[in-house]
Amino acid sequence: MDAWQGRSSPLPGRVAWPVDAQQVLAVLREAQEQGLPVVPYGAGSGVSGGARGVEGAVTLDTKALQGIGPLDDDALTVRCEAGVNGQHLEDWLRARGYTLGHSPSSIWCSTVGGWAAARGAGQFSSLYGVFEDMVLGCTFVSPGRGVVHVGGEGGEHGRWLDQILGSEGRLGVITEVLLRVRPLPARRWLRGYRFASVASALDAMRRLMQAELWPSVVRLYDPVDTRIGGKTRPKKEGGQHGFVRRWLEAAERLPGVRRRTLALPLALPRLVNEIFDGLASGCLLVVGFEGEPDVVEACLPSATAILSDAGGEDLGEGPGERWFKSRHAVSFKLMPVFERGGFADTMEVAAPWSRVEALYEAVRAAVRPYALVMAHMSHAYPEGSCIYFSFAGKGDRDVYDGLWAAAQEAVLAAGGTVSHHHGVGQLKAKAASIELGAAVAGFHELAAQLDPEEVCNPGRVVVAVDAIEAPAAWPLAASDGMLRVPVASSLAERQALAEGQGVELMWPFEHTLGPERWNRSRWQHPYTEVAATVGDRRCVLGRGPRSASGPDLRRWLGDREGAVAAVPTVPLGHRWCGRTRADAPWARALELLRAGLRPAVLHVDEDGALRVGFRGPAAEALGAVAAARLGGELESVPYEVQPLPSGPMRWCDPSDPRVVTVCEQGALRRDEEAS
Repeated sequence: MDAWQGRSSPLPGRVAWPVDAQQVLAVLREAQEQGLPVVPYGAGSGVSGGARGVEGAVTLDTKALQGIGPLDDDALTVRCEAGVNGQHLEDWLRARGYTLGHSPSSIWCSTVGGWAAARGAGQFSSLYGVFEDMVLGCTFVSPGRGVVHVGGEGGEHGRWLDQILGSEGRLGVITEVLLRVRPLPARRWLRGYRFASVASALDAMRRLMQAELWPSVVRLYDPVDTRIGGKTRPKKEGGQHGFVRRWLEAAERLPGVRRRTLALPLALPRLVNEIFDGLASGCLLVVGFEGEPDVVEACLPSATAILSDAGGEDLGEGPGERWFKSRHAVSFKLMPVFERGGFADTMEVAAPWSRVEALYEAVRAAVRPYALVMAHMSHAYPEGSCIYFSFAGKGDRDVYDGLWAAAQEAVLAAGGTVSHHHGVGQLKAKAASIELGAAVAGFHELAAQLDPEEVCNPGRVVVAVDAIEAPAAWPLAASDGMLRVPVASSLAERQALAEGQGVELMWPFEHTLGPERWNRSRWQHPYTEVAATVGDRRCVLGRGPRSASGPDLRRWLGDREGAVAAVPTVPLGHRWCGRTRADAPWARALELLRAGLRPAVLHVDEDGALRVGFRGPAAEALGAVAAARLGGELESVPYEVQPLPSGPMRWCDPSDPRVVTVCEQGALRRDEEAS
């Protein structure tokens, strides 16, 4: 809006294009000596102001960091430098038979380093995880500590990784990441379902995600978004352009309205919202599965039954296929609004399932006086979902600023997180800092080590706010699939608490906070929320699933005395478990994971037998897939929860007799020296 309306932006004093980590360090050290701020800059596609200029600063452009590789076929990992364009990495991987699984709408105009710095999420995050789930480690450069390798085996300062991801350059510069990859999916299934209301569709989404079927896409368009986009009709009925653009053009033909002036609809937001609400009815849910054909086929009968039972009307493949083909186009459709004197923007928030609908209504109510508002719910997980709002309003800075202030206040009051995957930058810094509360002490501790003179990207992500006492922890409903337990509790104590609630722990790690991220599979999230007292102030983190409101301080908070965590659970219900005397049992277990199966039980008994167990409506079908892949039948045995080791651990060969667990990247044994 500033650019379109002729307002200037701050310009850097100089621009640096370092080609390696040592040159990055040289830039940071020189800037520190001269007292200049440094603004890291990837592709500049962020929408929250994380890379917005600072007058006279050094802009450190990462796009000369262009290395990709090596690709490790055995460990399913790839190294990639921070300046690589996201689509270029995906093309490079696809040429070799792999995918990252990260597909944000900005993939053509964003960098891998930006994804890490802002803790981004892609459109298939329900299956592949958010970007931080794919990061095993990184090379990081800071004025205070120089070049360090963080995370993964052999990396230094593993606990730093949680805070570096999401720091948006405030602690230093990410120059390289080590990433998980997956073989390209051999089967993709996409379909559309019409639901009568947002509430009924959200219920279907929740049931689908908590059935341990692991869909790749669960994407709900609210009634206004469904109506505007014509998403439940064949494309030819919607015309060449979207409904909003056609409506804007019609409004411009009214007497007294000149082209390239403010279109009438944007000047009357309350009326426009009422009109659209009256026109809209029903909403569209796009559902997708992808992976190995036998795994996908085993899940589909249960998935379609859930959708039908929840009231979904099957619309066939058309809506899903249309979404897939145009999934990266949305960012390129906004300019007509600016051309006509308005603004368009987006905001993504998230919450546990029991608060999603209330959060949706709260933000809509806050925004309606300022702009036309619509939403879709995407990035769904077992414990909750993201809501992605789109706005179109009058091109007035006071209107824009008022909208954002009201919307963020509504998010915090409704118990949601102010960012799920767009980062924080400057736009959300105040709200995110309120959300982080007293836990910002952990961030300041690390910043004092890495960037004591505040050279790197000052004024972003974490800012000073008036001390606000954190509310009592929000109530959790059964629909959230979470249970609060003391972090210091033993596994036996947590299991007893779960059984008393009629549930079992989704991932029964020995320690409540589980192992470090590189020692577990990307879908195994040990905790969602963490609460503790910092100094004399209560702090609750984790208002939404995979919250991306700045650095992840939950593990740091979990180390405080008396900390309590909300851990994921599943209701006691249908279970299936099989056992086989397979040769090289841990190697065979690894094969199952790499085929896309996600067993709830994957364990080798003391006598060398492999146990494989599944939960949910597709348990038997998935067990049959596992048996076929193991080359024979699995003897049916009672389902027994098996503890998952928390580490510290080291990679080892699957034939090593000390193996205690596997994740997709390989086999792990306990690290006796670290212990």
